Parts: sequence; structure tokens; C-alpha cells
Amino acid sequence: MTITLTGLAVGLGTLYPNFKEENPSKIVSGFGGTFCLVLSFLYILGSVVLLAFASPWSGIRSPSHVEIAGAIVGFGALSFVLGWVPLWLGFRRLRHFEL
Repeated sequence: MTITLTGLAVGLGTLYPNFKEENPSKIVSGFGGTFCLVLSFLYILGSVVLLAFASPWSGIRSPSHVEIAGAIVGFGALSFVLGWVPLWLGFRRLRHFEL
């Protein structure tokens, strides 16, 4: 989860930079910072819900091994996609970036 959130923040920071603002608190409240906040929140919420379905402590019923494996694989896939795609797009943009 840490690697995903870091990749998301670095990738979106590269995609939506704001070099004209001198106050760092205003940079965070810009479009890129707000977009990163919303995507991070949705990722954490989705991860918790996904892993909660396969939790043996839910009290409703005991999950099967297939449900547990599916939840772990789904969490891994979600983490990989949401961490790597913005980072890859940021690297691509950085290669062609000019000041």
C-alpha cells in the first residue's frame, strides 16, 4: 500500500506540476494535490472493503480459500495498477518535459 500511494503521489505530481506558486500550501490544494487526495482515499477505501470480504473476523461466515486468494490477488492487482500507471505516465511526461 505504501508503494502504491507513493507511486500515485509522485506520478500525479509529475503530471500536474505547479511551478508558479511559491506557497507550498497552495500547491497541495491545487488540481493535482486534490486529485491525488481523492484517488488515495478511494484506493484505501477500496482496499479495506476488498480485504474485509475475505476477513475471517467478519462474523457472518468463514470465507473459503478461493475468496481469500481472490481478495489478495484483487488487492495486489489494484495496488499495482493504481501505483504503476500514474508513475509510468509521469515518467513519460518527464522525458519530454522542458522548463
